[in-house]
Formats: sequence, C-alpha cells, structure tokens
Amino acid sequence: MNKLALASLVSLSTLFAAPMAFAQTFSAGGWISGGVSVSAGVQVGTVPPPPPPPPSVIVVQQQPVYVPPPPPRVVYTTVPTYTYTTTTTVSYLGSNRGRAVGLGGFASGLGFGGRNDSARGMGGVGGTLRFRQHPNFATEFSVAGMVGTDYNNDSRAEVPVTLSELFYLNPQNRFQLYALVGVGASWASVSYNDSNAAQRGMSNAAYTYLGGLAGLGAEWQLTPNFSLYGDARAFIRTRVDTGANDNPEFTRTNASGARENTNVSTGVVGQLGGIFYF
Repeated sequence: MNKLALASLVSLSTLFAAPMAFAQTFSAGGWISGGVSVSAGVQVGTVPPPPPPPPSVIVVQQQPVYVPPPPPRVVYTTVPTYTYTTTTTVSYLGSNRGRAVGLGGFASGLGFGGRNDSARGMGGVGGTLRFRQHPNFATEFSVAGMVGTDYNNDSRAEVPVTLSELFYLNPQNRFQLYALVGVGASWASVSYNDSNAAQRGMSNAAYTYLGGLAGLGAEWQLTPNFSLYGDARAFIRTRVDTGANDNPEFTRTNASGARENTNVSTGVVGQLGGIFYF
C-alpha cells in the first residue's frame, strides 16, 4: 500500500513539472519544438553497502630464537636401610639336645713300672662309637691297637675292646665332666726276650683277658657336632686263655724262696681324642 502511494506521488510531481519546464522554455524567447516524454519509475528498496576491501596480509618472518636446553635435573633419593636380626639356636649335647650318635678316634697310652725298676710302656690308636641317649648318660664302644714293651720286658702287640657307660656330671655346660665304668676284653701276642724264653721254654705266647675299668674324663664341645675329650681309665683284668695255668704271666720268688705266680694285671690307660656327632 505504501509503495503505491509513493508511486502516485512521484507521477503527479512529474506531471506538474512538465508545464513548468515548458514555460521556462517558452519564456526564454521562443517555442521549442519537440515533445517531452516523461517516463518515471521508482524502485524502493534497501541497497547493501559495498563490501569492504580485503585486509592486507602482513607476513612477518622471525629469526629462530635459540633456546638452550634446561640443565640436567639431579634427583636425590634416599635408600632405606634395613637391619635384620636373626636368632640361631645352637643345639649342644646336654644343654638343648639330648640324643646323638658320635663317631670318633683317639690316641692311647699305657705306662707302668717294670722289673729292675725300669720303665715300660705301650701306645696306640683306636676308634670309638658313642651313643648319647640322654643329657646325663652315654654308652660307648671302643677298640684300639697298642704295641710296646710290657712289665716283663717282653715285646707285645695288643687289641683291647671295651664297653663303657658314661655319666655326665654337668650336661648344661659345653665343657662337661664325666665318670665311666665298663667291661673289657683284650687279646695280646707276646714275644719273650731271651732270658724269659729260656725260662719259659717258649719264644712267644698269646694271652686273652677279661676285666673291668673305671675312670674320669672331660668332653669339650667345640661345635654342636664336634667335641674333644680326654680321660684316664684304670683297669683290672685276668687271663682266661688255656695256657694261663701252665704259663702264668707274672712270676716271682718271695723272701722265703717260694715261687709266686699270677695272671692278674692292673694299669691305667690314658685316651685323648675327638668325636663327630650326627
């Protein structure tokens, strides 16, 4: 509706303007031959503004800037320290271990006086098997070999075998004292010297003994499985072989001139050895 009114208004304005233009031409002093053709049209609308010019692009080139690497980082760490405490229980025989089987070896010696106040002696080595069945008790079996010169100044080789019971007096300690009693047997081979051979009418003989023994000793436990020991064993024995009555071992003539014979002998044997317990 508004557009139509506006178009009408413009047409009227043109219509009135034409005579005015004619009059002006006429008043100028003559007729102007011609025609006036008026064609008017009005288009009303919103005309968009022209687009702005594109922005200028400015390219700036920068030189690369050297950035030094950061210094190395030193990291200090604390390592924890651990302290371990271990408790080791050592089982010594008698103190906190009651049973063990021991296998050992020993050196033995036998010394005694002889005829004409001359010293005699024998020595040797042996082995022992000791069964510790209780802190206070042990059973021992031993065998040895000994050589030397006997009381009669005759050369002798002897093999004693003993079975003993040991009684430990202080089993709570590593250094333990003990007493022992036992029985034994022995076999001897004797070579008579010249005078004895002439007197006896033979050059050699074989003796067999049975007897008993008793003694005192000490055992020192160096480790739970090894001990050193030493003892002194007194024995008394007699010959039991078939030649004992016809060829007694000891003979002498007393002050009245009577001849005395015996096959009973006594002595003290010392032993020093070590035992491994299992």
